[in-house]
Amino acid sequence: MNAPQRIGEYDVVRELGEGAMGVVYECHQRRSGARVAIKTVQAEALADRDGDSAMARFQREAELGERLHHPNIVTVYEHGHDGVLAYIVMELVQGQQLNRMLRQRGRFPWPEAQFIMQQLLDALDHSHRRGVVHRDIKPANIMVMNDLMIKVMDFGIARVQSSSLTQVGTLLGTPTHMAPEQLAGDVVDARADLWSAGVLFYELLTGKNPFAGKTSAAVMHAVIQTEPAPVSTVVTGVPSGVDAVVKKALAKRRALRFQSADEFLRALDAAALTPVSPPEGLDLELAPAVREVDLDLDATVVVPPTLR
Repeated sequence: MNAPQRIGEYDVVRELGEGAMGVVYECHQRRSGARVAIKTVQAEALADRDGDSAMARFQREAELGERLHHPNIVTVYEHGHDGVLAYIVMELVQGQQLNRMLRQRGRFPWPEAQFIMQQLLDALDHSHRRGVVHRDIKPANIMVMNDLMIKVMDFGIARVQSSSLTQVGTLLGTPTHMAPEQLAGDVVDARADLWSAGVLFYELLTGKNPFAGKTSAAVMHAVIQTEPAPVSTVVTGVPSGVDAVVKKALAKRRALRFQSADEFLRALDAAALTPVSPPEGLDLELAPAVREVDLDLDATVVVPPTLR
């Protein structure tokens, strides 16, 4: 499909990216000169999707985004229709997706990992206090700018707690980052986001996902049945208190997990005060976190109930 020249009152500058359902453009508003990103999708494509209609999810992403105002969440300005296109007008973020950075550089040093997590947890605290559960926290949904400031994006499968928009028997999310209760099809609350944040924390520190598998079914089995290797057995230069933080974040039973993003954040800050053991720069032979896998860790999938 050829790029449109205008979307609503915005002139299209260039294409920023294309996904399975739509295209994101850089645009500018003639009236103000403001530069924005606009996510577009063909309205007819939205109408033909699954029971939790893609149109409902697209609309929900826009409406939930418009109610969240936080420096670490991509700002949503407005949404609408222009002919056959449905669109969301968002803040234009100059940066790189965290998943790409992890592929390029591997693990992050402790101070950088801590800084990224502090911002993520503060953003989640903001959204959770407003009743919004993201449900797909993963590196691909985190934009990182040059100063390591982050922006959480893509609230496309987010929900207001107590909402019933998702079709019964269908799971939306990314298996490598989904909490056990999410995989089981149970009611999901803010603690599922905290599990996903724990997985992301592990990835930042080790450069590896803690729940590896060659198939979605194998990943789901790992999430439900296995315990990842402690961070301290995988990498050096991390405070000794981090293992306990990761273990609690990834507790299989959500009642044993952090109960809020603020609690997680306070535990993270406390862990930063514990001794770094072994010292930074010590050359040790370390146990691998996980084996290399073929699974696309960034894909958001719909998991049929037969795989649960």
